[in-house]
Amino acid sequence: MVVAVGVAAFTWASTDLFEVGNSNVGDLVQVESMSFPRADHTAVLMDDGRVLVLGGGDGETFSYLSAEIYDPVTRTWEKSPNLGTPRRDHRSVLLQDGRVLTTGGLDHFGITFTAEIFDPGSGESAAGRGMRSQRALHTLTPISDGRVLVAGGMSGVTPLEFTDLFNPENGRFEAGPDLNGPRAWHTATTLEDGRILIVGGSGFGQARQSVEALTPGAEGFDVLEPLETARFLHTATLIPDGRVVVIGGQETVDVFATVEIYDPATGRWTAGASMPDQRTQHTATLLNDGRILVAGGFNVVSDIDDVSIYDPKRDTWSSVGTLSNARGRHTATLLNDGSVLIVGGIDDTPITEVGFFELSGVPRPEADLFFPDGAPADLLPDPVER
Repeated sequence: MVVAVGVAAFTWASTDLFEVGNSNVGDLVQVESMSFPRADHTAVLMDDGRVLVLGGGDGETFSYLSAEIYDPVTRTWEKSPNLGTPRRDHRSVLLQDGRVLTTGGLDHFGITFTAEIFDPGSGESAAGRGMRSQRALHTLTPISDGRVLVAGGMSGVTPLEFTDLFNPENGRFEAGPDLNGPRAWHTATTLEDGRILIVGGSGFGQARQSVEALTPGAEGFDVLEPLETARFLHTATLIPDGRVVVIGGQETVDVFATVEIYDPATGRWTAGASMPDQRTQHTATLLNDGRILVAGGFNVVSDIDDVSIYDPKRDTWSSVGTLSNARGRHTATLLNDGSVLIVGGIDDTPITEVGFFELSGVPRPEADLFFPDGAPADLLPDPVER
């Protein structure tokens, strides 16, 4: 189930970089835009430190073939080979051998079962074998043995409960164990012990409260203690002490500011400090110092430009700046230098009803970088002479 839009919206080509330092505040600086405004895309940090951005939507009902690469050294974008299939609401992941696997999503005609692999070494993208079913709004999670778990999602208007396991050695998708219930727009987080934690999501018109986990090699998912609040379009972030922090999300048209924290050692959920504002379709990125950067999203009324940090040790929130443009459905990627690249998205999307989502509106080209310790001198405006 996806959120329908009641008004026109804008997609963003903008990029923000949040650089992690010793300070609790930072600068958000506009930089070179992507060549295409896009939302519902994917962004993957490659082994060479560059970020591959794939597909997305154009602000209407079309999906992109285009891909581009951000170079953090030059702070510029370069063209990458097109996808073989236009797609949005797909999923991408870095394989152990450095290639990037992309699966499913919506093309111009509906949900696709296709998959493809980008090889940074050759700079080429090639079609792979397809999944066993059409799938969008699913999760794609690496397993320690090199395989990738493909879980849930939507096929047409039907949420899925079955999983696939992608084997990079032969390029095939094989049947995995079924989830204990169908779900899309859930989260999948790899725990320190290797289990994959599946939280929330939506299924047949209802937000899901249920939680389950797969031990790699096991024949099925184990049912765990449920969330206090059913939700989808939330985030789930593994923090250094092994717990998982679930932030925000929504249930039908209710958007949440609440935080729930799962402790694998006890198998229990506890409440964390709530955000200052409700958020759904935001991003949450673990910083190198163990804090979580939360950017953008939507509440019931409007889009959000606030960028805040949650400190799980202190259980506190602090606002650290604003995006150049309020937006949700963007991506946020931790770079090798500890900074965070925030890319694209869509703005002005009140939560009005629930149904299958179609993008609408006019795309925009802006891009930004965000630094909490202060932006580099070459990105700051010239001082004003007095």
